[in-house]
Amino acid sequence: MKIVAFIPAHLASVRLKEKILLKFYGLEMIEHVRRRALLSGVFDRVIVATGDEKIVSLIKSYDGEVFKTSKKHISGTSRVAEAAKKVDASHIVIIQGDEPLMLPAHLKKW
Repeated sequence: MKIVAFIPAHLASVRLKEKILLKFYGLEMIEHVRRRALLSGVFDRVIVATGDEKIVSLIKSYDGEVFKTSKKHISGTSRVAEAAKKVDASHIVIIQGDEPLMLPAHLKKW
């Protein structure tokens, strides 16, 4: 079994533009989410899926794994579907990029 987490991300949030890049405690929101997913120990890979070059550069600056998608997606699920076609996985988990207070324990198998 190979479990891969995808975090779909874009800058065009309706209520607050570029919210996933907002910093608190020294890290951008998307990076808090990515690191918490990694800390859970549940996933074989954690990949940010985005059509925005600014997010690609940010994730790469933290040595994170990122997949560049089309900018034309209307939902995070369709963005993940594009990226998932290129990944060997038995299970795909979508984690929302605007949940920086998620605890790694929330992602563990029970």
